[in-house]
Amino acid sequence: SPTSSGRFLSFVMELELDVEATMAQAAAYYERQSSEWEFSQMFGEEDDPSSDSDSSGGEDNWISSLSFDSTGQFLAVGYNCGQVVVLTQQEDQTYQLYTEFKSHDSEFDFLTSMEIEEKINMIKWFPFKNQSQHLLTTNDKTIKLFKMWERPTEEDMVDVLVKPRKVFEGAHAYNINSVAFNSDGETFISTDDLRINLWNVNISNEAFGIVDIKPDNMDELTEVITCADFHPKSCNVLIYATSKGVIRMGDLRQSALCERYSKEYEDTESDIGGFFQELVTTISDISFSPDGNFIVSRDYLTMKIWDPRIENRPLQVVKFHDQLIPKLCDLYENDSIFDKFECSWNGLSNRLLTGSYNNNFYICDVFGSGVTQMTALKPGMSNGIMSQSKHLDSSQKVLHTAWHPNQDIIALGAKDFGYLYLQKAVEDDEIAQ
Repeated sequence: SPTSSGRFLSFVMELELDVEATMAQAAAYYERQSSEWEFSQMFGEEDDPSSDSDSSGGEDNWISSLSFDSTGQFLAVGYNCGQVVVLTQQEDQTYQLYTEFKSHDSEFDFLTSMEIEEKINMIKWFPFKNQSQHLLTTNDKTIKLFKMWERPTEEDMVDVLVKPRKVFEGAHAYNINSVAFNSDGETFISTDDLRINLWNVNISNEAFGIVDIKPDNMDELTEVITCADFHPKSCNVLIYATSKGVIRMGDLRQSALCERYSKEYEDTESDIGGFFQELVTTISDISFSPDGNFIVSRDYLTMKIWDPRIENRPLQVVKFHDQLIPKLCDLYENDSIFDKFECSWNGLSNRLLTGSYNNNFYICDVFGSGVTQMTALKPGMSNGIMSQSKHLDSSQKVLHTAWHPNQDIIALGAKDFGYLYLQKAVEDDEIAQ
């Protein structure tokens, strides 16, 4: 049965978190900072209208992953076709093409007689600055570590070079859904439906299984792992979420195998029962806040903020999909109910970003009730008309999000286009009022 070690409890106590003081500081921030955002730019390549929209070929240009590096200088964009495009920030806060490279190609798995798609499931930047940049990319089966650096040329120009340093493969029987770097700068985890592996960045031919929930009899399988994350400061602490809406926290100091988790978080109150309950409570994204004090989880209908010291209820539940509840049957029939929405923290750990249908996205105050809803639209389209529309268009959706670690710049991925938004500056006389 699950137990809590004294060493893990010491980690929780080390938080020394004063929630009331944190909320007071956040309230002052919300009052001081604008909640209005403005469109900055678009990036991406529009689908070929002549291609069959029902075929996978029409989705090659769709964005599948977004990730800022630790400085915000670079934004990596992964695509279904296995391509990675890296943008770099300019002085005017816009992002321009820096380099692009092919990360993965489609392969055929002869053991399972199935094709392995080249789609980039996730991109993670190495969290520490160096003379060169390193980023981790993964498709369903293979993880690659790339090195990116600049080389001066004889014409006083600079060439950007990208080279694969390591290839990590052969350790997952099921599709990889997430990867996460450890704060120790030496290891990372990769997660599939039933297993979490721990890798050393310098050793590609062996991985250590730290979580394995596969039962002896697969008929007894009741849940799968959907995502995982490392704590940003404590290298021994990790969390993973399941299709039952449960979050488990493990401590590698307690045991090398985290099957005996230290804490388990679950919200037992649900507005949905019956057949759809597990589908809408499945957690599609999870992450620690940058300061390490809180956890956010995203399911189909809500986003939940958790205090690591409280296991039986979230600190706050943000509901923005209640209007979908009467339409769950339709969303199930067209497979939209299986969409996996991401969420992202700002650098101060007091605001969150997530996407929705109709190309809507939400910016939420973590310690308040403020929720800003906007619609990501191509230039020339009216934001007001579409955002006020009551018609649900589940084919237009913002699934992928990223927030600049040091500035109020957000990136959104909606099918074949990406969008960048900036927070509007607040004038001094507005603050005085």
